[in-house]
Amino acid sequence: MKTTAKLAIGAKILAAKLKGEVRPFFVQYVLLYGCDARCDYCNSPHRPATQLSTAEHKEILRQFARLGTVRVKFHGGEPLLRKDLGELLAEVKRLGMRAAVVTNGLMLPERLDAVRRADELVISLDGDEVTHDRHRGAGTWRRVMRAIDLCKQEGIEFFLNAVVTRHSAGDIDWLLATAARLGVMVNFQLLQTNEVAFGAHTTELMPAPEEIRAILAKILAAKEAGAPVLFSAHSYRHTLNWPDFSLERLVRPAEVSPCTAGRYFLNVEPNGDLIPCALHGATFTAKNALRDGVEAAWRHAQQHSCFDCYNTWLHESRAVFALRPAVLGNFWRNYLNPTRRRNGWEPSPCSGEKQHA
Repeated sequence: MKTTAKLAIGAKILAAKLKGEVRPFFVQYVLLYGCDARCDYCNSPHRPATQLSTAEHKEILRQFARLGTVRVKFHGGEPLLRKDLGELLAEVKRLGMRAAVVTNGLMLPERLDAVRRADELVISLDGDEVTHDRHRGAGTWRRVMRAIDLCKQEGIEFFLNAVVTRHSAGDIDWLLATAARLGVMVNFQLLQTNEVAFGAHTTELMPAPEEIRAILAKILAAKEAGAPVLFSAHSYRHTLNWPDFSLERLVRPAEVSPCTAGRYFLNVEPNGDLIPCALHGATFTAKNALRDGVEAAWRHAQQHSCFDCYNTWLHESRAVFALRPAVLGNFWRNYLNPTRRRNGWEPSPCSGEKQHA
């Protein structure tokens, strides 16, 4: 994406904040729950949901563009399962918005034409071959690594997303070394335990509280040393200081929520429902983008009682729209430039090695 286009995104957000205007700048767009993987910490493939037509999605995208949206990220499930993904990405860009895709990478070689239309690609990689295959299925690591190599060959911008579980906790060094070798950024996301979205058994995969804090402290120290960690030290520090990891979010119905979810960013569900963020899927009574209109559904999504959560990327988005200088600087350097060489940090000679139990 050209620097002028990135500056335009920042200028629109800044102008709206200075004027006190609310806009749905970032949209997390779930096209489907279906997936070609069966990750042990995700319930998505087992969730039934109506899928909208290409024409219906285009109408929703047009309405978001009129409201000032600057970035649409398609995910699922696995968005590459949608045969019209390339067409939808082209529509996002035609409307003047940044187009992004989150994928497990398994179908990427055969869907390369669609992927090329994205401004930004997020590829899931949970660790080395043993760890990744343990969570995502035998043979998936080799397939995603082929997809990553293909993206490098094709010059496609991407970054890595790693879910941190008790089994992948030992892969932090390996992932950092791999990201540094590839010249890309990596996001570490602590496992979520929402039963509807992720399944009742996910609590069994959660590291113990003291281990969580040790993992987050390690990631934070690496970030501050210049390692290719995507999100800001500010947001990882927020997660590190979370008081009780058995609670993924705090709800305070009597108070006005300081969270920007639902206002400056939100989620679109496969049936067109608009919810504040992914953590509200089972608790929020949504309005629908087609039935009620995008603007009405978006304004309704602002009325929630979620006060805070330990999700690092949600807090990063919140800090971006709060115009925190350090977070904005990190956002500009890393998130809008996901494929770039880092200076001043090199992995230790043994950081790519790991002993498996």
